Amino acid sequence: MNNMQRQAVIKHFTYYFRQMMKFYELKVPRVPQVLFILLLAVLFGIRVLVQPLIVELNIYYQQFLTAYSDFNSAPENVDAFMKFMLSEEYKQFVETTLKVLGIVAIQYALTILLSFFYLGAYLVDLEAREVSFAVYMKKFLAALPRFIGFQVLFHIGIGILGLLFSVFISLLILILPLMYIVVIFLPFAWLVIEVIFIFKEITLLDTGVGIFKNFALSWKLSAGNRFMIGRNIFFIVILNMLANMLVVGSNILLSLFIISFIEVIVLLIKQRLIALMYISRTRIEKDNNAIKHEED
Repeated sequence: MNNMQRQAVIKHFTYYFRQMMKFYELKVPRVPQVLFILLLAVLFGIRVLVQPLIVELNIYYQQFLTAYSDFNSAPENVDAFMKFMLSEEYKQFVETTLKVLGIVAIQYALTILLSFFYLGAYLVDLEAREVSFAVYMKKFLAALPRFIGFQVLFHIGIGILGLLFSVFISLLILILPLMYIVVIFLPFAWLVIEVIFIFKEITLLDTGVGIFKNFALSWKLSAGNRFMIGRNIFFIVILNMLANMLVVGSNILLSLFIISFIEVIVLLIKQRLIALMYISRTRIEKDNNAIKHEED
């Protein structure tokens, strides 16, 4: 057992590079292509759908900023500010914000469901002797109820922590205005959480672990390898950043399509990387090598 633990070490992403870059490949024909099209439809289609609402929201937001700025610079303008808060414009601002958040939530839910299916399918490819779409679906459906339950609890927990942190930082900024710089490091806090719970989804696919125990299991599996996991995930972050920089002139639709297209590729690469790191962490070295040679 101790010998196995010593060998169960996650490697640098360059070790997995050839396998993880084959995002277009699963052993069952046409499945990755269909998943790619569905993910692209979700990311690009919903972005196009929400684009007019974003433009409308920006107009209302500018009106809110103007009213708040007038009140902040001259508190005696409180009547004008309260009038705006009770106006039809502010009502539209709130309604549009809720619409955008709702659409984005639907997009996120569909994206993680489709990527979860891909993760399970790739895990089947890595280890199962007999592979078929039915096997993919069986693994996905077996884990789906626990996956949904875990995601709800996980995001509620993140939301509560984020709210408490926001209140704490707001109070701290009132005392020490320079502490506003802490806000800059919020993306790094999310990266740390992602690294710690990197295996939170694949454990549901690979084991029968319950929703609550999955928090402890995913925490335990990343322990001792978090620095290497962080380096590997940072590579994915860089790819996403590069994707979001690809703006084609003033053609918004073309830019959105290119960004969405590359984001789907990066998402599938990330799922493969997670599966490969998980295999390295949970299987003995000879099994890792066997899988690697089989893919090559």
